[in-house]
This record gives sequence, C-alpha cells and structure tokens, in this order.
Amino acid sequence: MSLLTLVHGIPTQAAEAAPLDVPLMRYVQEALLNNPGLRSASLDTEAERQRLENLRARYYPSLSLQARATVSEGGRTIDFPAGDLLNPVYQTLNAQLVMNGQAPRFPTIQNQSIPLLRPTEQDTRLQLRGPIYEPVLNGQVKAQTEVFNAQQAAQLQVREELVRDLQVSYWQLAQAQARIDVLRKSLTTLEENRRVNQQLYKAGETTLDAPRRAEAEVLDIQVQLKDAEKQARLARDYFNLLRFAPTASPVDMPVFNDDDASIEQLLNELQPREPGAAAAPALTRLERSLAAQQAAIEAASATYKPTLGYQIEGGYQGRDYQTGPKTGFASASVVLSWTLADGGVRSSDVLRAKAQADALQARAAQLSRQLQLAKTQATENLLVSLDSIAARTAQRKAADESLRIVSKKRDAGEATPIEFLSSEQAATRARLGLIAAVYQVRIDHAVWQFNNRDIPDYALPQGVQP
Repeated sequence: MSLLTLVHGIPTQAAEAAPLDVPLMRYVQEALLNNPGLRSASLDTEAERQRLENLRARYYPSLSLQARATVSEGGRTIDFPAGDLLNPVYQTLNAQLVMNGQAPRFPTIQNQSIPLLRPTEQDTRLQLRGPIYEPVLNGQVKAQTEVFNAQQAAQLQVREELVRDLQVSYWQLAQAQARIDVLRKSLTTLEENRRVNQQLYKAGETTLDAPRRAEAEVLDIQVQLKDAEKQARLARDYFNLLRFAPTASPVDMPVFNDDDASIEQLLNELQPREPGAAAAPALTRLERSLAAQQAAIEAASATYKPTLGYQIEGGYQGRDYQTGPKTGFASASVVLSWTLADGGVRSSDVLRAKAQADALQARAAQLSRQLQLAKTQATENLLVSLDSIAARTAQRKAADESLRIVSKKRDAGEATPIEFLSSEQAATRARLGLIAAVYQVRIDHAVWQFNNRDIPDYALPQGVQP
C-alpha cells in the first residue's frame, strides 16, 4: 500500500511504484486513527459543516410558541364622569315618577375610573416566520460552502503531512538502528584488536603506540555508538509521538540488506517516475478560501438590496386562559426591509472583502511558486541520493575486500596493527556511508512523494506589485 492510497484511498502509478514497508504501513494506519492533530482537524471540518447546515436551515420557516401571563396593579387610568352626566337626569326622572305616584327607578351612578392595565392578562400565540427574498443569505451560504471545502483541504493537508512525517521519522529511526548495529560489530572487532595489541606489547613484540592507538579507536567507536543510540531514542520518541503511542513503545524495524539484489530492487522502487497529478492540499485550501472570499464580496454587495419575509401569528388573549368565541386572534404580514443609507458601512464592507480576496490571490501566487520550488528540490535531492547509493556500494565493497586482505595478513604476521586499524576504520566508514545513503534515499522519496503534485501558475491581482 502506498502513501496516496492510505491518504486518499486512490492508488496512482507513481505512488504504487513504492509500497510502504509492512510494519510502517501498520503504524501509519494506527496514526491516522489516533493522532490528536488529525482528530482536531477532523473536528474543525465538522464544525464548519454544522455552520453550513445552520445557514441552509435559514431558508426554511421557523415556528415558535410565545406565551405571556401578566399580573398588574396601579398604572394610568381613564376617568369617565358618568355620575356627573347621568345623575341629574336620573334625579329629574325619579322626581316625576314620585309625582305620578310611582316608585323611583333610576339609580345613582358613580363616576368611573378605567385602569389601562388589566389586573390579570395572558397572551399565547404561535408565530411562523420565513424568508421570501433574502439575497444576503445566498452569498453567505455560498461562502460557507467554500469555507467548508477549504477546511476539508486543510484536514487532508494535515493527513498527508502526518504520513510524510511518519515515513521520514521511521526511516531516520531505521537509519540510526542500522548504524548502531554496524558500530557494535566494529566495537567487538576493535576490542579484540586492543586485547591482541596489549598482549603483543607485554610480549615485547610491538611498541607502546600500538595498544594506545587501539584503545583510542575503541573509545572513538564507543562515543559514536552513544551518539547513534541517542539519535535512535530521539527518533523513536518522535515517531511514537506522531502515532500517539507511549514514548518508550518499541518499534518494529526492517532488516537492513546491503546485498546487490536488495540494492537493485531499492533503486528500481524509488525512482521518480510519473509526475504527480493530484493537487496540493495547501494550494487547494487557499483556492477554496479565495472562492469563499469572492462569495463574501457577493454577500456584502447584496446588502444594497431589500429583503422580504412573511410572518403569520395566531393564538388567544384575555384575562385568563379560558377560550371562547372572542378570545382568539390571527394575523398575517409581509415584511419589507430596505436600508437606504448607512453612512458608508456597506461600501466599506465590500471594499474590505475585495482587499481580502486580492490578498488571498497574491498569497496563492506566492504559494504556487514555493510549491514548485519544493517539488524541484525534492526531485533533485532524490536523484542525487539515488546516484550516491552506487558510489557508497562500491566504497563498501572495496573497503570490505581491503579489510579481508589486511585481516589475513595480520593473522599471518605480515600486516602491522596500524594497517589493520586503518582498514577497519575505512570499512566502518564505508558501511555507515552505505546505511546513510540507503535510508536517506527512502527519506528523500517520502518527501518527493509529498511534493510531487500538479501545481498551476497564478497571476498576481491587478494593482498588486510582487
């Protein structure tokens, strides 16, 4: 399985040419499930999706229930002099009735004071609202759609960077581990050489400089071994950090094979073949952000247009919650809203959105050049690393053959300890050089895979100077 297969789920010819090592593939799949940075990017994408759903939901009507119960005391009143108006008339009528031998029938009326606030009142209604024409909302939905797409590209960018970093750190760890193995074998040989030289010196068959030089070589290899072990620990800790595993978790490493067949297979697998056809997520993210900003310009321009909505209400009002023929009500409205003047607020918003769009376009032009440069550098680095393997292989073969001959001469007493130490140093350097070259080409190939993209050119917006 290749890097792009893991990230996109779609294999490509260039990616399939270099399958991942089986343990590394397992670790990549584990990191894609557990890495907190990738999980955070996924949650950010979900948040942008929910913002988009929120805006789309505003196209639909909303139904709400509103209920109010009020108890009042005091407040303003309306005084009506009913007694002052009617009582003189009633008294005259009653007097005439008495004169006619009848009983008075008209009462005495008090002046009336009508409170404006009811002592008790309730208002319960259902309210239905919705847009009929709202041009700003159209621009906002379009802009948020592009923001969501940009966040998806950002999530993919985090995912691909994670896979790249996992590969690089894995091969750095493998490189350090292979270096440790070579240094340990060299240390064993040099310790044996030190013991032999000490015995020869005690027997008077060599001078003091031979055992001292042998001791110095042992100490030098021990220092290199400690440095390699330190590098291996740091690489392991960083690798475990990427896959979000405990820091000291062991990591299964591949076996280093330096035979001709393995080297030839490696050279064939890691050749840079077809140019990448996939877009760079960083550039896609910027493109979607630019599209979102252009939609924001449309939304800002749409504020010059009116909005039209509707509102339908129905419910009950009264002193209490008893329903009756005269307690219900219903109303329907069409609401027009049009801002005619705002002191330049809307024009400022439009100009600001256009400036931000131009800034994003200029940033896209710069990023395109940077990605093209990174692609060129990654390709050149990979080609140089591939060429260095042939040279390192030849050096290792020559050094091993020289060490074999010098070892036989030393055993036969025909080679001096200095000659053996020099040959051992050369063989160790050659092995370490081949290890560095083999794993460096894997590292460079992982970086090349990440940068091997189809990168278009972008022109600067008018009025922007480079």
